[in-house]
Amino acid sequence: MGTQETSQGPAQPARIDRRLLEILVCPLTKDTLEYDSTRQELISRNARLAYPIRDCIPIMLPDEARRLTDL
Repeated sequence: MGTQETSQGPAQPARIDRRLLEILVCPLTKDTLEYDSTRQELISRNARLAYPIRDCIPIMLPDEARRLTDL
């Protein structure tokens, strides 16, 4: 899940549409989000949450987000 198979080698992380990233905000703080392509997450630094991206779909539910402890 979250990867795209290619005929040229191993699966690469799925890319999320940049236009979508420009309009998404944290549902709690309304701040902009940072895209972590390696972990397939959208990071809200002020809320200290990482929202997962599954099958190129951001899951913007605080209950589904991972708490950030390393900020």
